[in-house]
Amino acid sequence: MAGQYKKVNRGVTLTLWERLYIPEVLRGIMITAGHFFPNLISTAKAYITGKPEQRKIMTIYYPEELPTIPEAYRGRPVLVRGADGKEKCVACGLCEVACPPKCISLTGGMRDDGTRYPTTYTLNGAVCIFCGLCEEACPEEAIVMSHDYQNLCEYDRSLMVYDKEALLIPQEKLTRRLDYIRRRMYSKCNY
Repeated sequence: MAGQYKKVNRGVTLTLWERLYIPEVLRGIMITAGHFFPNLISTAKAYITGKPEQRKIMTIYYPEELPTIPEAYRGRPVLVRGADGKEKCVACGLCEVACPPKCISLTGGMRDDGTRYPTTYTLNGAVCIFCGLCEEACPEEAIVMSHDYQNLCEYDRSLMVYDKEALLIPQEKLTRRLDYIRRRMYSKCNY
């Protein structure tokens, strides 16, 4: 049997009309027209009346209109700056170990009061896959996935390597994400 191939007969014989695919082409044109003309009319009506919120189309006019970002959106990872002005990171290195593409690197140090902190913290945004494993691994809620989607693209990859100061965001600006993490991770059922 080696080297022999069997022809698969599916038992389907198409008529000439079906082989021309005319019904399917007509059905596709009808679906496209059903979306095109209502969108065209609602956009023209919104332009004439000056009320863009009455449009029925799904597209938004970015950057004039900004999209609503869902709670679970994972944007660029950022470090949380606590209320005392210091980073919440204790340089345990769990985020570095949990990162699949190995885009996080840090070195730890000791403060005068005996607490650990990262002396250097580097995140390569060009390599990051936005998986959120660093956020899940962090015991201090010191690294979270932000809702930033506007600053993820650069023409030069070297501009996407962020140091500690570029990653630090005040805790007040991240309350929405921190509340989501607490509900999701520490709930009874987190699926």
